[in-house]
Amino acid sequence: MLRTRRSRNLFFTSFLITLVSLFVIIAGGFVAWRSMVQPPVVGDADDIPGRPNPTPNPDDDTVPAFFYVEPHPEDALLESPFNLTAEGGWERKPNFFTFLVIGYDDGLNTDTIMVAAFDAAEQQAYIISIPRDTQVDVQRGIRKINAAYAAGRRNGGHEGGIDQMKREIQTLIGFLPDFYVSIDERAFVRVVDAVGGVNIDVPFHMHYRDPFQDLYINIPAGPQRLFGEDALGFVRFRYHYGRRSAISVHQRQEHQHQFLQALMQELLTPRVITSIPELIRVYRDDVSTCLSLTDQLWFGEQFVRGDIELHTYNFPVNSIRTTLWYDFPIHDEVIELINRTINPFTRDITLDMLRLMSP
Repeated sequence: MLRTRRSRNLFFTSFLITLVSLFVIIAGGFVAWRSMVQPPVVGDADDIPGRPNPTPNPDDDTVPAFFYVEPHPEDALLESPFNLTAEGGWERKPNFFTFLVIGYDDGLNTDTIMVAAFDAAEQQAYIISIPRDTQVDVQRGIRKINAAYAAGRRNGGHEGGIDQMKREIQTLIGFLPDFYVSIDERAFVRVVDAVGGVNIDVPFHMHYRDPFQDLYINIPAGPQRLFGEDALGFVRFRYHYGRRSAISVHQRQEHQHQFLQALMQELLTPRVITSIPELIRVYRDDVSTCLSLTDQLWFGEQFVRGDIELHTYNFPVNSIRTTLWYDFPIHDEVIELINRTINPFTRDITLDMLRLMSP
């Protein structure tokens, strides 16, 4: 069993939860709206609707992040110097959409961050996991990408946190994602239990205890069906008992991708129909998104009717300890991966359009 109160690696599930919810909406009686559903209209890739107030909100009573994040006013003004619009010569690929997907705990930590893309024309979906310790080109003291949401949240609430995360993601990938999906930490366990668990071949005995976080993971090796709390332990596991050994961040991301594929298989089985009531409640209670209902219907129809091929990747980084532990992007590998997967434009993004840090 697993119990925990903070730092849960939940982000990748939010994308799937959204897709399940879209299926739920369609299966639940909105099919009659099909003739009204059109592909989403995306704006210019460098357009963020609204800016957070650079003055911290004195009424913000949220729990501080694990690292205290003092917002810096200049960070709220991050923007691309390039004109990524049709007028500037940046034509969009037809029916190609990008998403920022994050999960956060009560302390506003976003320890799992992903950028996803859906190419409806080619029936391809891509997900890139970005390590939480990736250093970004900002002015605040903690220059990790997982501090972006907390810094923006202190300035402008939930939307301010999302906007700040999008700005800092742009420095890593060259463009702003079209949509966002964020999820509360409770949803992971609720969704896995609602679909009746997932089949996972656990590669080794995962055993870890942390009394400070009220955390205990004890999952034997081998093929088995994992339910909510143990599934959370599987995707979160990093250290063995007593911290005698550890797996890398990238290995943990591979476990998350393994879980992602297993959950996708469960969601495509007919028995998921019995999970509809609980999935609706999860979506209502724990998911926040800028997708409109008609957008959700359109994406839901694509995933229900289509034969989507899903590709998962890790953002290429080297891990180096400076004053803190940071992950530094591997420049050439980053730009190659972006253009091969999530780039929504018909022309390549170039390295000079990014603001990648070096050791």
